[in-house]
Amino acid sequence: MVSLNSMADVNVVVWGRGEPVVFVHGSGPAWGEKTFARQRPLAEEYRLLLVDRRGFGDSPPTERVDFNVDAADIASLLGKGAHLVGHSFGGVVSLLAAGRRPDAVKSLTVIEPPAFGIARGDVAVENFVRRLTAVYETARSESPEEFWTNFLRAFGFEEPPTFHLTEKGVKGIRSTMTRIPPWDAEIPLDTLAATHFPKLVISGGWNNVPVSAKEIAGEALKAVCDVLQDRLRAERFVFENAAHNPQFLGKLFNERLKTFFRSTRSE
Repeated sequence: MVSLNSMADVNVVVWGRGEPVVFVHGSGPAWGEKTFARQRPLAEEYRLLLVDRRGFGDSPPTERVDFNVDAADIASLLGKGAHLVGHSFGGVVSLLAAGRRPDAVKSLTVIEPPAFGIARGDVAVENFVRRLTAVYETARSESPEEFWTNFLRAFGFEEPPTFHLTEKGVKGIRSTMTRIPPWDAEIPLDTLAATHFPKLVISGGWNNVPVSAKEIAGEALKAVCDVLQDRLRAERFVFENAAHNPQFLGKLFNERLKTFFRSTRSE
């Protein structure tokens, strides 16, 4: 394992050698190594760059999480060319970064990005955005633990599972409490659709969680993935027995990602 400070002044942990793959995590008690720990076997074939976004993990704190600032950081990490994988809010960031530097993207994979701005009007999307907005309206008066419990309830988890937060986890939640709503991001769909690099949209089937979570968060995120699949002419894959974190499946997810990466070599 190598930890380094990138030119964008964010912490990056590097595993392995080979074609570079930049991984971008989402929100909450998350950071690069935690979100993508089960992708480590991919380091046998690829050079994995696990980014800690500003305000998360071992990266410097930030006053406000801004997807445009994050996108600039990620764009600078692509170097002369890399595969790009983004989960949740990190998927929004990855879509923006790919639009900034399409020449440096070998392939783009996004996992349930909450880019709700591209699916406004959808009933599930509007309901989920209302629920999340209500959570942020009271965030300033809450502790990180209270906020995260309410955040999970907004997803439809009426009885959120118990959780133990590490120092890094609390840091990530505090940063999440400051974020600009991801549905405000202007995703450059036309620009991305005109690019030639392969695109993969991954979602969970949400069949392993309470029905309320599937109907609220699962359906809203599915609507976004449907738009991305259609507008970007992207490949689509659904992990039926996963919810918002299909990368936690480990081997099954990794094999699908490797198949996708290998297919790009003939592009």
